[in-house]
Amino acid sequence: MKKKILFFAFLLIIGLSSIVYGMNLPKVFIMEKEIPNSGDFFVKDNTVYVNEEALRWNLGIDVFYDKDENRIRLYPTDKMQLEARCEMFEEFATLFTPASPDEVANLWAEGVKTRNGVLQYVVFNKSLKDEFFKSVGQSWVTGASSPWVESYKINKEKIAPNLWKYTITFTATTSAKDKYIWNAVLTVGKENDKWRIVKLEKDF
Repeated sequence: MKKKILFFAFLLIIGLSSIVYGMNLPKVFIMEKEIPNSGDFFVKDNTVYVNEEALRWNLGIDVFYDKDENRIRLYPTDKMQLEARCEMFEEFATLFTPASPDEVANLWAEGVKTRNGVLQYVVFNKSLKDEFFKSVGQSWVTGASSPWVESYKINKEKIAPNLWKYTITFTATTSAKDKYIWNAVLTVGKENDKWRIVKLEKDF
């Protein structure tokens, strides 16, 4: 790979040390937090210059310059790492194999109680996964901080071979000791030979 250079609002150049020597270096803040500046950031002729290593370590950006093609490529490392983790999580969610329908119901209920969208997501079938993902976006935190689920009770009923209905009653509370009762009905069956929630009805 050729020498990497970035020229945009920020510019990377060769031999920065000879240019910044003796200059009055500016203070640098990233998200209101000051970071050390030993010459990685400076201003010359109304242009801000940033050293390649500073971009990588302080801003999480990898820069690649192909001199032959005169092409600059920027790679936000945080975004790439997040995308890789998401892909691995999706693979896990697809392969996850609960030992029983009871495990599915308990895991989902615990996910509601702890506001953990991951625990809820992995036990949904594909159509419910798609619907759930649209509702939570990137946060994976469900519900609200108040009221919060204090406890829950689960009753089950077998309605067909490999098909179970779970009625779950949640007791929610607030710091003022108000009480709320939430109800959910899960139908748990098989999808690709794995126990999954295939239908969900709830009043919260």
